[in-house]
Amino acid sequence: MENSLSTVMLDINSSLPERKLKALIERTNLSADLKALLADLTKLTVKVGGKILAVGRKIIGFCLDLIKAFPTVTLGIIMALVITSLIASIPILGLLAAPLSSLLLLLGVSAGALKDFTSDRLSDRIDALVVSFSALRQV
Repeated sequence: MENSLSTVMLDINSSLPERKLKALIERTNLSADLKALLADLTKLTVKVGGKILAVGRKIIGFCLDLIKAFPTVTLGIIMALVITSLIASIPILGLLAAPLSSLLLLLGVSAGALKDFTSDRLSDRIDALVVSFSALRQV
């Protein structure tokens, strides 16, 4: 089902306001540099058909919704990074950290995704986002 350009524009511009997204970003435990980068991304706009679209707000809002909706994948990624860091801190085993980091990240994401994908919520949400931007290809 193709969305009309006006529907897509309305959907994109109806995302959370920049100040609310910045407040959500500030409540995270991310580094100040990453928070600043995400805050800058909320300001990203594109001009389509003479109208300005707040694409950055839509993307950040979508990502925050995914983290909230699919905590198992997020937990899998965090666990993989923590285990890799611990392995890297051990003198002899530290040599294995580089090759193991990719493997552990793959396992963490896979295990979390298998848990979260059983509900099909992630693919449905990603498909809905892609469909909502589909009308922009025609411009």
